[in-house]
Amino acid sequence: MLQNRNAAVDEARGAPELTKLGGTVVRGNSLTTKKTQAIFAELIGSNTCTAAGVTVVDHVPVLALCRALVKAGQDSNRPLHAYRGHVLCLCVRSIGEGARLTVEDDRHGRPRLRRWRNRARGCGATPLARQIRDTATTTSVNAHGCER
Repeated sequence: MLQNRNAAVDEARGAPELTKLGGTVVRGNSLTTKKTQAIFAELIGSNTCTAAGVTVVDHVPVLALCRALVKAGQDSNRPLHAYRGHVLCLCVRSIGEGARLTVEDDRHGRPRLRRWRNRARGCGATPLARQIRDTATTTSVNAHGCER
């Protein structure tokens, strides 16, 4: 907490004063926050999310919904609260921030939050489980014509 020794200097710096308690001034943080109405979304299954008349089916449905809502003209500063039934399961601070993120697997197959890149559908590597399943069901032939 800061001591209120020179209120004129504090006001000149633009420091917001929240409460005075016997000569002690409690200051707010430097981040400006604007209270806006949250968007309420509903998660359906593992890959569908719907809010404000927009429904998205994706492997990361909440973040894809954020991109769709920004594209539809919603205020990018609005927060999003995702519910599964009556249970709040995910809060996104702003749909603008959520629109810039996605989940991708790292080289070890662990999901990681990454910056979203607009790629064509089907680009990139297939999921590791699918690669393993595909190699288990197909037979390969070596250079001598023998199956392995």
